[in-house]
Amino acid sequence: MGVLVWGGYSITEATSQPQPHGAVYVEGNRIVAVGSRETLHEHYPDAEQIGGDNLLLLPAFTNSHDHGRGLGTAALGMPDDVLEIWLLGLGSQPPIDPYLAAAFDGIRLLKSGVGTTAHSHNPRSWDTLESESVATLRGYRDAGIRVAYHPPIVNQNNLMYHGRDKFLANLPPDVRVTAEGFLTPTIAAKDYFALCAELLHTWHDTSNYLSHIQVSPAGGQWCSDDLILQAVSFARQHKTRVQMHMLETRYQRQYAYRVWGKSFIQHLDAIGALGPWLTLAHMVWVDMDDIELLAERNVGVAHNPGSNLRLRSGIAPIAVMQQAGVRIGIGLDGHALDDDQDYLRELRLALTLANQPGASAPSVAPELIVQMATCDGAAITLGSDVPLGVLEANALADIVLVDWQAALGGWAPADYLTHVGPLHVLLRHASQRHVRHVMVNGRWVVRDGKTLLLDEAEIVAALRDQLARHDWHSATEQTQRLRTLAPYVRKFYASWDVPLVDPGAR
Repeated sequence: MGVLVWGGYSITEATSQPQPHGAVYVEGNRIVAVGSRETLHEHYPDAEQIGGDNLLLLPAFTNSHDHGRGLGTAALGMPDDVLEIWLLGLGSQPPIDPYLAAAFDGIRLLKSGVGTTAHSHNPRSWDTLESESVATLRGYRDAGIRVAYHPPIVNQNNLMYHGRDKFLANLPPDVRVTAEGFLTPTIAAKDYFALCAELLHTWHDTSNYLSHIQVSPAGGQWCSDDLILQAVSFARQHKTRVQMHMLETRYQRQYAYRVWGKSFIQHLDAIGALGPWLTLAHMVWVDMDDIELLAERNVGVAHNPGSNLRLRSGIAPIAVMQQAGVRIGIGLDGHALDDDQDYLRELRLALTLANQPGASAPSVAPELIVQMATCDGAAITLGSDVPLGVLEANALADIVLVDWQAALGGWAPADYLTHVGPLHVLLRHASQRHVRHVMVNGRWVVRDGKTLLLDEAEIVAALRDQLARHDWHSATEQTQRLRTLAPYVRKFYASWDVPLVDPGAR
């Protein structure tokens, strides 16, 4: 026997008309039928019913770019800064067991209505990348969330994007020792792709998409052309995807012009890296002239509005991208405004920032933000052929029910959403505390706001125990050394603030 899931209003896909008392009937891990609650009850009279007039029924969300750290960096004593300085401090954080980090992150995302997350791993050690990968995948699996997992690889510029030798030569000796600590080798390409092949063999799920193994040359400035092309070749051979950080900061944009005399996107196109297999995270500093090229090549973009603000990168031009036909998803990047992985609040931020000043500026409607969070997010995260992000017959049953009445404070009459529209209420009022029930792959993973597959209190207690045993004194010393390096890094990149060239000026 299946289950009939219904809401006072339902949204089967982002741009469809909301349906009063809409419902879906689920058997196994698939949606079998969609219609009104009354009609589906007539067809399936013995089905268990879950729903309520106070609930909004819609597809579960996709978090299109994240790092699955479990705990936010600010909570661990690492203040926000410009990305190039902030990255230096990642290694000074207390090490969190990767299983616990993924399990806790999965719990928080599920409680926020997310059914799928993209995990770009930050290794505790390159030597333990394999064991960390397996532990991370286990953590998400046990929490009950889908994951697109892509371990990273870098092979150049792991301290400065350009001019590293000159930068090092001008440092005081003690600061230079700290800086040289960032020059240690990472993982060899042959070992990296061997690991990805093993993870594909063991974890890659092309039937139910519970775990999807991908590759990630971490960013264009950190990876040689040859490495990027190896990643593209691997992904195409294995019918999977590539996700890269790209153009997150103005200095990454300047790097491309300093090295090739043209934009990053034009360079990637020239070497044959652009295509429907590729998702680029951030894209804050994309040249306006390159946006149509991204659309032509069917490249996806993972937009991270909160992280882009916190790390002082700026606001990505997603209205222009969307108007040009670029497919966009929305990701938390492990760096939401409140460090809480609240995906609904991130959607509110995305909607607000997308609509820029000026009567001639393109507008982004709430429907398009929800489209990015559902069907388009699923497409750029797992692939355009994956039946997620919509509520329709034969789609995978990933469903969220949000208490719209509670989001409004309980004052709205029953027919209120008929007049004002449910997406307006969802994106202006709802947050993770209003998510009531979540189903992933036909299985309830959240009921009444509580996760079902893992004991959240036990996970939290284990995290607390790890932090209690952390050597905070040594960590503080390391942080102090990094703080002595930071002013030199800031001064170095400040010299790049006057661009060498300014095509496609923002």
